[in-house]
Amino acid sequence: MKIQNGAVSALLGGAILLAAGCESTSGRAEDARIYRTVAAQLDTGGTYYQIMNPRYVFEAADRIGVQLFNSFTSMPEPPENFTEIMDASLHMALAYRLSGLEDIQGCGSSSVRVSDDREPLLFRNRTFLAVRPESKGFLWALPGTENRPLAASWNALPADVDSAFEFELRPDAVYRVFAQSEKFSQYLHDERIALFVGEPPEKLLAGLSGVVGFASIAAEDSDEALSGNHLMLSLPDGEGKLAGLLRKVVLFLPGTKVENERIEFGTVLGEHAPKARPVAMLKEGRITLYSSLAAEKAFTAPEKKLAATEAFQRLSAGLPESGIGYLYNNESYAKVFNLLMEEFELSFRVNPDSWTPSQLTVLTRDGNNFLATGNSSLDSNQSKLVNQLVLPVAVGSMAAKEYLKRNGGLLPGAEESAEAPDTTGECQIKLELFKDALAQYAERHGGAYPEKENIEGIRALLAGKFLPLEATVCPGAFGEDEPAESPELFDIGNCSFIYFGGFTTKSNPKLPLVADWPFNHRGAVNVLLVDGTIEKLELETDNCKRIVSKLQTMYQYNEKEFQNLIRQADKLDKMFELE
Repeated sequence: MKIQNGAVSALLGGAILLAAGCESTSGRAEDARIYRTVAAQLDTGGTYYQIMNPRYVFEAADRIGVQLFNSFTSMPEPPENFTEIMDASLHMALAYRLSGLEDIQGCGSSSVRVSDDREPLLFRNRTFLAVRPESKGFLWALPGTENRPLAASWNALPADVDSAFEFELRPDAVYRVFAQSEKFSQYLHDERIALFVGEPPEKLLAGLSGVVGFASIAAEDSDEALSGNHLMLSLPDGEGKLAGLLRKVVLFLPGTKVENERIEFGTVLGEHAPKARPVAMLKEGRITLYSSLAAEKAFTAPEKKLAATEAFQRLSAGLPESGIGYLYNNESYAKVFNLLMEEFELSFRVNPDSWTPSQLTVLTRDGNNFLATGNSSLDSNQSKLVNQLVLPVAVGSMAAKEYLKRNGGLLPGAEESAEAPDTTGECQIKLELFKDALAQYAERHGGAYPEKENIEGIRALLAGKFLPLEATVCPGAFGEDEPAESPELFDIGNCSFIYFGGFTTKSNPKLPLVADWPFNHRGAVNVLLVDGTIEKLELETDNCKRIVSKLQTMYQYNEKEFQNLIRQADKLDKMFELE
């Protein structure tokens, strides 16, 4: 019942907010002005460009909100908890009003490629948010108001850091916004709060306002790692209140060592990191926490700084060196994928060093306007694909797994089938891994793919760690072939694909690079071509030469190309007596 009441309150709160109305200025002239304001901060002529004006969204929602509010308040028989719902709704509506969201005038994003054709992809991404200048919303009060130098901070990061951020936050300014509201001030000025914290809340929050920093380093092989990472968190403590509280708490924690400004805790992280001893440094109005002794060393005494790496120098080139904060990311999407596979208890894994986008974004502020400028290996199209497709699919997969657990392993309406499952779609995922691996190999070998044919060419991809071992077995061949335990042990029984060797990125784009073994699927063969496309051939075959003949019919190779392919296919057919 409480959940139901909360939902009604939230819905009604939105209606009350909208019933209050949103300010509306002149028509098309104002729309054009906002468009020009946003457009002036973006790059044109790239791969992505979008501008949004939320004005008419607010106006349409206003009309619906009024109708909803009137319908609820004019019910012939109001619910017993009518007053409770109305009170909660008013609080939610007021909090939304104080947020300043309705003061957003426009926003936009753009992406333009800044790398040349011979370099790895690099895009300049911009996102601009225009907020009404006189807005006093707490969302715009929370971030720092003054741009400050940032380069020294990211230059000090260790070279192996995979994610980091630093932003100035002002919770005291948020407090002041709420304190100006009569509805909320009665709670904030309650003497019991001041008695509990030992001083007025605003003074306490002022001491906790400032720069917040975080960074992580992948450390899956370390027995001190927390969830596979070394972590660092830096917090402001201008008045020393947190430090004083921490010094009192550690008196009750066994195994803790206190040396002046340094506190070394015992093994307090339990099963998550049983050997880790967290460390806290209390210095110069800040508290810096490290997840373990190994983490402290990794961050304070790195062998190499991030700024000294060629990759980061390229990533940071041309970006503002001042702002209210920055975000750096070099984490592998492959690790997330592998965690998902592990959750589903599947043995398939991808190379954790693949699918690793890099980005550095600097957030600057001009009054109530915010501009995020970043360099990234992904443009906004790709980022949206991950955020709006890949992540929801991952969450949906987890929900599906939970449903299957509770319902006997079948989805609604599903029935067991005696027919062999179609694995061509899963097979194409494997070929996508081959595609990525071959692209990386060619980038490091002057555009050439592995020279040797079939299993030896695939072994070259494995030896260079371009291709994960699990990718060499087609889902349609499970039970027949098994992944090798290491590249050195990789052999015929660990592979269910054909590799055509000797091509380069400048070869005929329709030549095959990798193809299914003839018996992987019933009536179909997947083929990866030089141009990166993956074709599904409707073909029932029991030898390799028929695959080449089908491709020849489709793409009409010249005589030299065709003879080369037939030779490689014939060699395999004779080896396995498929003629």
